[in-house]
Amino acid sequence: MKRRNLFPRAYKRFTRREFLQGAGGITLGIGLYPLYNIHLQEKTLSKSVVGLARGESIKESVQRAVALSGGMGFIKAGDTVLVKPNVNTADAYPGTTNPEVVHEVVKMVWEQDPAGVIVTDRSSMGVPYDTMDAMKRLGIYDAAKEAKAEVMSFDYDEWLLTNPPAADHWQENHGFHIPALLSKVDKIIAIPVIKTHAIAYFTMSLRIFIGLIHLNDRCLMHGKHTSYRAIARARAEGKEPPKDLPDTYSIFARMIVGTGLAVNPSLIVMDGTQAFISGGPSRGDEVEPNLIVASRDRIANDVTGLAVLKKYGTEERIQQKSVWEQVQIKRAVELGLGAKELSQIELKAEGVPELEEIKAQMV
Repeated sequence: MKRRNLFPRAYKRFTRREFLQGAGGITLGIGLYPLYNIHLQEKTLSKSVVGLARGESIKESVQRAVALSGGMGFIKAGDTVLVKPNVNTADAYPGTTNPEVVHEVVKMVWEQDPAGVIVTDRSSMGVPYDTMDAMKRLGIYDAAKEAKAEVMSFDYDEWLLTNPPAADHWQENHGFHIPALLSKVDKIIAIPVIKTHAIAYFTMSLRIFIGLIHLNDRCLMHGKHTSYRAIARARAEGKEPPKDLPDTYSIFARMIVGTGLAVNPSLIVMDGTQAFISGGPSRGDEVEPNLIVASRDRIANDVTGLAVLKKYGTEERIQQKSVWEQVQIKRAVELGLGAKELSQIELKAEGVPELEEIKAQMV
């Protein structure tokens, strides 16, 4: 199949009419909710499968984990596939996604004969990073280009409003904005990192698409967490953040999960080559699990990632609590974004002798 150039220089300037045509004629506006059904996967198995792999190389680990999770057969010839790594800052992995993981995921996507592959993200709200520059500094740009992906950022994209009815706490602000480009792709693959987060507790697949909402919406969401400024101040002064966060954390966490009602990945390939077990998202205490975790179920993915953190020994607010009691997980279960309990998750592993130890932490 001849691969088309997806991105002429004017790619950022979708007109409203073009977007509506691409989205199947969905009417957009305040209070209206475009749900990208092209990105939703019908659950055909009785359980959500999670593949965990540790190979002789990152390439081998990625290939094995993805195969264990069910492979990439959901990609059809001619599809356009968006690959979203974590490029929140210009900090090296595990502050961001390992470039080798990005490279291998893109190569595996091409094996399905898509029309094109895009690697894209939008960097942090805290420091006004130029996302493309960050990707170049991290090696993600070169890794993606070597695998023949188009690379871009959402720094200057066209934005459209979405307002899912179940996305509580977004309602009072008339929803949030997502890139118009999402209507132009057929499948989305997320590549989050296993790591803790000073404000969100943890950041994996449920949180990775915060990088796809508009900067103003990200600022608004963080502003709902009233201890955010106190935590940021403590970190800047080299002090321990407050341990007893106010109830507004729950609002913040629920807003994180609410964004997942508009964007749903077809596959998550989670980078556990290195991980933060405290601190994060940019810097923290590191371990080297050398694991790749893959799943089509965001809840199953994040429950597994939390279990990995707990296996290594992590922050008390994660270590001393059931993974199912984390606000992000509880809210995702309420919204029906994946598995509702451990019995609905099946772990398949290669090269992971500590599998039972990880599973023991998934209760």
